[in-house]
Amino acid sequence: MIMLATERLRLRPLCHDDVEALHRFYNDPEVRRYLWDNEQVSTETVRQIVDESESCFADLGAGFFAIEMLDTPGELVGFCGYRRFEGSDQPELLYGILPEFWGQGFVTEAASAVLRYGFQDCGMTRIIAATDTPNQASVRVLQRLGMFFTERREYHGLDTVFYGLAREEFAG
Repeated sequence: MIMLATERLRLRPLCHDDVEALHRFYNDPEVRRYLWDNEQVSTETVRQIVDESESCFADLGAGFFAIEMLDTPGELVGFCGYRRFEGSDQPELLYGILPEFWGQGFVTEAASAVLRYGFQDCGMTRIIAATDTPNQASVRVLQRLGMFFTERREYHGLDTVFYGLAREEFAG
């Protein structure tokens, strides 16, 4: 099994054993505000996400990783990884972490490891990311990762900013 580690985190592929914890995570009011546009997420949707992640691991070598703190292994505190951007084969970076861990650099730490894995181990040449424009904390994470702003447009009815990073631009 693929395992990524950082100074403070352990990242492992999401699996069906994570569905219950991921369901609670996605339905946290602060988490779903931007990830799910404040909509409740069903258990079936979470199962589909895990299935799609497993498919991405089979096809791309990477999908969604569960984020666990090294000092509390087995406890899902967030996710970080890839999916195919809607209607394309372009890998899109996504991430989220429980509110009690916000502002401590954990998402940047996890995303940096995931970017490194995508470029170095999976041979990805370009990775994109998108976030709602009002989610400035997420914009700052993308900027700290070295991603470059590419456009701002309406996407799924929301004001959205898009970022990208090519393998040769990745500093991590």
